[in-house]
Amino acid sequence: MQNYVAIFHANLNYAFLEEDKYEQVIRASYETIFDVFREKVPEAKYVFEASGYTIEQMAEKTPDVLEKLKAAIEAGQCEFMGAPYAHPILANMPEEDGYWSNEFAMRSYERHLGFRPESAWNPECTWRQYVPRTFRDVGYKYLTLDFESYMTSTDKEYGFIERNRARDIYWGGHLPEYPIDPDCRFLHRPFRDVVPGLHGLCRSDRLVGKYVGYFLGKVSLEDYLANVRRWSGEDRNHATVIIADDAEYTGTTGYYYVKHHQDYDRCFAVDPTAAEKLENLIKGILEMGRMVTFREACELEAVEEPFFVEDGFAWHRTYADCWAGTPEALRYQGQVSVLRYDYKDSVQRKVEGRPEFRELVEKFWFHCTNAMNSDACWPPPPGKTCAFNRRWVERELERTRAVLAELKEKAASLPEPESEPVRRTTNEYYDYWFTDKDLAQTEKLNLYELQHALYAAMKEYDGQGRDPNGSGCAKVKAVYAEYERRGFTGAHFPGLD
Repeated sequence: MQNYVAIFHANLNYAFLEEDKYEQVIRASYETIFDVFREKVPEAKYVFEASGYTIEQMAEKTPDVLEKLKAAIEAGQCEFMGAPYAHPILANMPEEDGYWSNEFAMRSYERHLGFRPESAWNPECTWRQYVPRTFRDVGYKYLTLDFESYMTSTDKEYGFIERNRARDIYWGGHLPEYPIDPDCRFLHRPFRDVVPGLHGLCRSDRLVGKYVGYFLGKVSLEDYLANVRRWSGEDRNHATVIIADDAEYTGTTGYYYVKHHQDYDRCFAVDPTAAEKLENLIKGILEMGRMVTFREACELEAVEEPFFVEDGFAWHRTYADCWAGTPEALRYQGQVSVLRYDYKDSVQRKVEGRPEFRELVEKFWFHCTNAMNSDACWPPPPGKTCAFNRRWVERELERTRAVLAELKEKAASLPEPESEPVRRTTNEYYDYWFTDKDLAQTEKLNLYELQHALYAAMKEYDGQGRDPNGSGCAKVKAVYAEYERRGFTGAHFPGLD
């Protein structure tokens, strides 16, 4: 039987979603999802994802709706999926900041839901090699991945067709598509150990892009289901992500008319037919297979290949640069950088780890990472950002400055620590930490890790006086053999005598 995954992404930090509309959106969208699945399709499982900020706003403004979510989770029909606290672009902030944003979200879930979730949503699927660690290090076991980013980064023929060469294009949906087989295993099977201990499954624009169009009345139910049927393939022992987009479109017009038409009057308008649309869609899916949770899908038989995406990639065949390059992003993120490095240079080593400073330290990181909220900087020109979203971030910047000033005042008389912080290192020859994986298991290294492993091996080879019988030489040969195994046949590998 076919396995399908539906992930509803809830984000009350959304661009142009002003606070006076929070309850309207929660009830029109989120509550509609909970009610339809409970009352109309109780046999169908689904995933509801929300940021820490979103859950806190639900608890404050609509506690009755939050209770419906908790009941669905306790019944086993809904898997709750977490995300960074205030919807930042993780590839546009340092690893330390990403860790804190995920940790603050986890604390919100513990406070309001009673647990830390196992599955995580990576906003916009932006990527750097450290991004998955920020999730793994706070306790997540499963992470949403992007199919188009993976294929472009690993398949030379696919990448030649689908790679977006313009890093300032905000949407790659109109670019050519490579004709892949619907049974492509990377579309349907999970990846193990994206970083050790964290697994994942890909979503793809080939499937999830129809979701918004269906709820806006631009894609018929028949066309939506036909597209799902086309990309399901023939293998029954796999899973297909059919929804992985904004939950707000189930129940409202979301941000669509701002994004595509610069029509600011039609955003988040309530759709009274949403419940019927959702019921019909899910019943149509159930005729083709069953609906499972993301966690269940990630525990199916995995591919053998390691997961690799190039730094800076994002979903929709675009780049993290797009979110970092708007006028507001350049303005706000520059201010965050100044505050972050002032903190790191002036007080971090003095105060972190001291119990009497714990509350202030965490308060600094909370407001600093909130100021990296992406939706205050969106849409890009010629669109205009929302004054409410900008004020939200500006308030977080003000609070960050205030906490930093208090920290600096209280830490002024403290002595500098005598020792430098311990750095992670791979081995004695290559003083650069780049992976948690065992370098001897070259088949499990992704291309980024394999390249660093080659440099580490070459440095060890050189450090041993280029001894052809030494361990460095054997490691170099092992990396070269792995390149050959992956299809780098006929290539010249310089550097080995």
